[in-house]
Amino acid sequence: MRKFILPPLLFLALFGFAWFLATLRPEPKEKKFVPKIPFVEYTEARLQELRASVQTHGLVRPRTKTTLLAETSGTIEAVAPFAKLRTDANRSGPAPSFRAGGFFRKNDLLLTIEDTDLKAALAVAKANLRRAELQLAQEREMAKQAKIEWGDRDWQKAPQLVRRIPQILKAEAETAAAEAGLLKAEQDLQRAKVRAPFEGRIIHTMADVGQRVDLGATSALAEVYALDSGEIDVSLSRSEIGFLGFSEEFSELDANAIEVEVVDESDRVILRGSLERSEGIVDSRTRLTKLVARVDDCFANPFNNRKTPQSETLNVGQFVSLRLVGQHISAFVVPDSAFRNRETILIIGEDGKLTTRKVQVAHRNGSEIWVSVGLSEGEKICTTPLEIVAEGMEVRTIDDPAESNGNTP
Repeated sequence: MRKFILPPLLFLALFGFAWFLATLRPEPKEKKFVPKIPFVEYTEARLQELRASVQTHGLVRPRTKTTLLAETSGTIEAVAPFAKLRTDANRSGPAPSFRAGGFFRKNDLLLTIEDTDLKAALAVAKANLRRAELQLAQEREMAKQAKIEWGDRDWQKAPQLVRRIPQILKAEAETAAAEAGLLKAEQDLQRAKVRAPFEGRIIHTMADVGQRVDLGATSALAEVYALDSGEIDVSLSRSEIGFLGFSEEFSELDANAIEVEVVDESDRVILRGSLERSEGIVDSRTRLTKLVARVDDCFANPFNNRKTPQSETLNVGQFVSLRLVGQHISAFVVPDSAFRNRETILIIGEDGKLTTRKVQVAHRNGSEIWVSVGLSEGEKICTTPLEIVAEGMEVRTIDDPAESNGNTP
């Protein structure tokens, strides 16, 4: 009997003890839920007058580059420098040098070709001219004698052979041919002395003393370039071309409006030039348009006596950094951190709530982005990257009244 009554009594005792403990638990106080408002930084939109600029790179090449050719055949006797020019007191700058890297002025003597055969040809041409002039003088005198012998008859009715008109015309033609032959012989003799076509520098030579040169494939003497101007090949996208403010027709007015600055590693301007023209070619691999910038007096020039030469010099084939400066535009400068994607930013309203705004980007310049359309003066632009954003979400900023009083929600 005891084994049937004891378990229920034990169960009731335990249940009563549990109920007693439950009645001793304090009632939880009601706590009001306060949403967490994120703290963000912002910048105010300010419309600025800016000048469009694009950073790029390019290779330097001479504006004028040519290959010197021998215009007469013969063996090269000597090349510059010549001893006579070394001691010329009236000459400024170094003596001309027919070596790679050598400088020369316009009309400087660079090399001489053996001229014995040319002098002989000149003597023959002079003799031919004298012979033709003698023949012409004889024919004219014989025509005068024939007229005397014709007597009182009408001389105009005499046959042309009697009047010696064909003979005189033949002698005149032979004289003209002899004069042309003499002029050619004189020019050939002058061409035996190869002179510089402009003020420049030698890239490399293709002939030297003792080598025979002939007209044709073996007439190349040296490759040279002028020192007056250099060109830099650059490539720009269509958006960059439009941002700078000129069309692809590249009128002279548009080209001169684009300034070119050659900068060093510290972004210091070392040379200035202008964008001169487009080559009218789009690279099939990069889809960029090829342009040409011109920089005057950019090469080393020992003959440069100008009062304001360029501060530094460039070398042919040098890879340089450029800054192209174009039109003036009005834009808002916004930090890159303010963009949710390439065209969307967050605006903080007067009520402290976020609004998504799509804007038109004019240019991206590293950490700064120029916005041309979509902002108004004084608007607050959220610059804090937020992982989760909802339209109309409330945020707080450093200049909120609650923040100014040191109160936090």
